[in-house]
Amino acid sequence: MDSQKAKLILSNYTLGPEPNEDETFDAARRFAAQDPELASWWERQKQEDRAIQEKLDASAPPADLRAALHATIEYQQSAKRRRFVLLRNWISLAAAFVLGIGIYYQYGIDRSDDYSGTLTQMAYQYSVDGPRLKYFDKDTQNLRQWLTSNGFDLPEQLPPKLLDQEGIGCRPLDWSTQRVALMCFNAETVYHLFIGQEGDFPEFDASSEIEYASYDDGWTISKWKDQEHLFVLTAKAPPEQMSNYLASK
Repeated sequence: MDSQKAKLILSNYTLGPEPNEDETFDAARRFAAQDPELASWWERQKQEDRAIQEKLDASAPPADLRAALHATIEYQQSAKRRRFVLLRNWISLAAAFVLGIGIYYQYGIDRSDDYSGTLTQMAYQYSVDGPRLKYFDKDTQNLRQWLTSNGFDLPEQLPPKLLDQEGIGCRPLDWSTQRVALMCFNAETVYHLFIGQEGDFPEFDASSEIEYASYDDGWTISKWKDQEHLFVLTAKAPPEQMSNYLASK
């Protein structure tokens, strides 16, 4: 367990009750208890999400909105001033509701499918932002089975040294109207393996030879293709460390 892995897990539990008897969550929570910076980050996330939820709950329009508006129209001849005040309040309420929806859409909704660009660009940015995984399991074979059961045609051969590491989780992604599978591994740091279909990303510039590129803040990206499948591997690790997990490919 490291800070990145713990953050991936804890980010899924900022609203609602915490899970019981979940080894993955319990391990992340114990790690956060020993990491003041991570614990502070998680507490801020929970406070922000609760504040957004409370704002949405408070701003929800009443079910009898149409009846209230109708009553306002009938009353307008005898109480013009009151009508003005009521209308102003309704406008303020509507504005607050729209603002609350906007804030919730920006911060509270899973926007994992909203990325654009090339497959490499989307994989890098999503890794830096921190993926929201759908399924967690330490057994990498179970991650493969889960993705397969959710309609992904995974290649028979994946980097064996990565598969030998401890799994974290996985999820499907819909990028550029095409589906991408993401698998995350705990290998000294979090490794993110993105798998797509060559026919879905014709602009993907790579060959069967693995290419490495260094990015800001110590991130490395490698990419390659194998028959009809495309691969992008990202991690906050040096190229030589990443190459160790792909050496047998």
